[in-house]
Amino acid sequence: MRLKNMLVITAIMIALSAGLLLYLGHDKIDLDKIATTTGEINIPDPVTARETANGPVIGFSSSKNTFAWLGIPYGAPPVKELRWKAPRPVNNWQQPLLALQNADPCPQPWTFLAALGGSKGDMVGSEDCLYLNIWAPQKLSANTTDPAVKLPVMLWIHGGGNNLGSARFYQGQNIAADQQVIFVSLNYRLGQLGSLTHRAIRNNATNLEDASGNYGLLDIIAALKWVNTNIHTFGGDAGNVTVFGESAGGRNVFALMASPLAKGLFHKAISQSGSSRTESLASAENFYHDQTQPGWPVSSNELVAQLLINLKIATDRREAIGDVSDMTDAAIAGLLYKQSPEALMQAGLQTARNKDRVQIPQLLRDGHVLPFQPFAELFSNASTYNSVPMIIGSNRDEEKSLMVSDPRYVGRQLGIRLNIKDRLDYQRYAKYYSQRWHVLGGTEMARLMLASEQSNIFSYRFDWDSSPKSWLANLPELVGAGHGLEISFVFGDFLGGLRVPFLYGEETRDDREALSKAMMNYWGQFAHTGSPGQGSYSQQPDWRAWADNKVNTMIFDSATDGGWRMENYSPSVEDMVARIEADTEFKQQRERCKLFVESFLISYHSSDFWDPQRYADLAGGGCKEHDPYQFMDAF
Repeated sequence: MRLKNMLVITAIMIALSAGLLLYLGHDKIDLDKIATTTGEINIPDPVTARETANGPVIGFSSSKNTFAWLGIPYGAPPVKELRWKAPRPVNNWQQPLLALQNADPCPQPWTFLAALGGSKGDMVGSEDCLYLNIWAPQKLSANTTDPAVKLPVMLWIHGGGNNLGSARFYQGQNIAADQQVIFVSLNYRLGQLGSLTHRAIRNNATNLEDASGNYGLLDIIAALKWVNTNIHTFGGDAGNVTVFGESAGGRNVFALMASPLAKGLFHKAISQSGSSRTESLASAENFYHDQTQPGWPVSSNELVAQLLINLKIATDRREAIGDVSDMTDAAIAGLLYKQSPEALMQAGLQTARNKDRVQIPQLLRDGHVLPFQPFAELFSNASTYNSVPMIIGSNRDEEKSLMVSDPRYVGRQLGIRLNIKDRLDYQRYAKYYSQRWHVLGGTEMARLMLASEQSNIFSYRFDWDSSPKSWLANLPELVGAGHGLEISFVFGDFLGGLRVPFLYGEETRDDREALSKAMMNYWGQFAHTGSPGQGSYSQQPDWRAWADNKVNTMIFDSATDGGWRMENYSPSVEDMVARIEADTEFKQQRERCKLFVESFLISYHSSDFWDPQRYADLAGGGCKEHDPYQFMDAF
């Protein structure tokens, strides 16, 4: 594979960090077609026979002395009339379901994260995608009905901007075996199929869940309900469930903490590089140029208008807007339901300003699945959210994983060698953009929860940046401790599905495996007890709870760079604003204004801290002349 393609794949994977399931009533099984993504054939093991509420399942013996069950349905296929509905119960079955291979991912544009073959521009996946995977230590095989041996459950929510990703990308045998937990991963609906609010759907809904627009989040809640009902038969404790996820998965963890429908379904939470942005129904639905309350360029009305243009019902956007306003709810709903996933995704891409990083309106404040209040208001009162022990953290150089593929910052010498155009500017903006992850999805959330009298919050920062350096690419400088790098350490997987070309050198193997073991031990101890403490074996530095402006954050780094240790790390929104105001390196005032808007209004991370007056007064009033909505490149 050419270096250019490998690095593009690397950037995609870090930035967002086979075949059909054998279904009910099959009499004959072709084992040659039951294969994992690595080509291994999984053989049914009678010892793995389990009885779920919907019917019997049989899995297989996996590595690390674990059993695995892949592709168990937790919701009915959300197809045809069930598209844009809350997930419905699975139909029961009588014959054993052979849970031997991964289900297809939910529909999405192809990337490395789909864990399927393809190339850029392809649309992959199936609407029939509501399946989950389980790994469990084998020693439980004879004692799954004994309450005394029930293990904690760790349910993983994959990332990908709620546009991309798949459960099949993550293998759970290492964390299940090493930490003695039951590991669960799941697919959930993505893109416009997972998040879409429109009057045509809302007004025809028969219940509040169907009307909410939060279908992907409802999928995750349905999977938690499945775990609550069934996990005991796999050796898990339904009373000790930890939800954890990275990037959009971490964002969804915050949403679960906010949703009244998820109350009692989980007991601990971990957000890795998460964010706290939510959307009002108006911003998610209205036209971009709505005079009363403008929506985003990728709103549902803009999507419908683009579909009318693509179908040649309207000749241009102006005519399409008029048509949408004149159409009945039934006509719009009929149009939407007739579209293929490919047509919906293509229209969504056409409306986006930034086609490489489409941000669909998601986590909609509908007043039922999610409260009307934004997270910054919600998390300031423990009685208004699902307050549980929580680990919150991010990576030191989050944004570099995206900047490395941005031609504004990085070029290519001789067509192959990655070259930073302005090294000082690259590091400066990387620090600005990465700080958004730390503050808006980390320390500010910790402050709010601490003020709400939740004291069991634990903060981390991942600093490992020991990727190889060569004349082709200086990865420590280009990517550093970039977005998604911590996942391999948490899963103890540097060779499997999480493997990324060129990211790990042989010379760092012992060092990174030691760091990985430490992180896994902290994560495992947290799942068992609600506190990471000194790790599973009580031999690591004590990870103390977060407190503002004290030694409050566990730093994860290689032994040569200080190892893992506690430090004071308390960046705030005010720190971000002060730094933008004081920076003398901006060539034009417009650059300062744009960065402020990107940080607090239109970023992926949150708009809860947007202050229009502070923006207008920025650096002596220099932003009054710049409409903040002109900087819409992020959408």
